[in-house]
Parts: sequence; structure tokens; C-alpha cells
Amino acid sequence: MPKPTGIPGPKPKPTQSKALVEYESAVAGYTAAGADETVQRVVTALARITKRLDSFYRDQLADLDLQRGDWGVLQELALHGPDGCSTPSRLADVIGVSPSTMTHRLDLLAERGLIERTVDSQNRTRSRVELTRSGRELFRRAVLDADVAESEVLAALAPDDQARLADLLEKLLAGFPSSPHPGSGNS
Repeated sequence: MPKPTGIPGPKPKPTQSKALVEYESAVAGYTAAGADETVQRVVTALARITKRLDSFYRDQLADLDLQRGDWGVLQELALHGPDGCSTPSRLADVIGVSPSTMTHRLDLLAERGLIERTVDSQNRTRSRVELTRSGRELFRRAVLDADVAESEVLAALAPDDQARLADLLEKLLAGFPSSPHPGSGNS
């Protein structure tokens, strides 16, 4: 017999998203194995958010006809190069590829008109790499497209919560050791 309206009863549990159910299950599995629950909540959430963003970035790069390494070159030149310039050897070091791989990558980016190589006036044996106007525009377009997707990831949080999360993550980053792996020593 149906309940008459107006009589209080247990409230139905809101339907959880599949992603949240999978997250909670993973956290429960890690904590059952002995891991700290709070640490696993943070790490598992960050890993799943990163996975979602990585999927978007992979699709975005494909749409822009770029490889991940191509994006690394554009990003390095746009954000970190002095005056937007770098050298092929520095780019190879930063991206983590061999000099010959970087040369091939730079050849392809130059053919597309995204970068330009010139002889360094200070050291004629060295070449300088910089973004062209087209390269800067592609970088800008990619950043603006990504900003939309990244904003969607954070949309569940109020602006104040987003700012607090950013502050907390920055504190976490500031506490990272110089070594990429905890406990592997100082470098």
C-alpha cells in the first residue's frame, strides 16, 4: 500500500555517479589493504581527475595534429624560454628526448610554420628556436580550449572552494622534495 503523502519517511539516497562509486570502491580497497584513508581519498581523487584531463588533452592534441612532444616544445617556448627562444639541446633535455629526436621534431614543426630556427648571434655554432606567429596562435588557441574543459572539471566547486583547493594544492607542491620520488634522496 502506498504511503500517504506528507508523512515523513526515510529520504531516498541520491543516485551516485558511476565515477564516484568507483572512486569510493577504490579508496575502500586501498584502506582495507592498510593504507591511510585520507591519503587515499586525496591521491585517488587526484589520479582520477588527472586521467580525465589526460584523455581530454590527448583528444585535443589529435585535433590540433600535434604529438605530446610537439606540445611540450610549444609549451616550453611559450612559457619558459627567455624571450620565447631556446636551443635544440635545451629543448631535448627539457622534453626528455635525444638530440636527434628533437631535431626531427623541430623539422616537422618548422615545416608547419610553428617554429623558426636561426643562428645564435652570440654563438654561431648554436641555433635558436622560437615560436612563429602561427605557433603562438596555436598555443593560445590550445590554452583557451583547454581552459573550457579544465573549468568544467572544477565546475562542481564554488569559486571560493576552487580558490581554497588551489591554495592547498600549491602548499602541497611547495612541500615536494627536489627528488621526483619520495625517499630517493636529495638531488
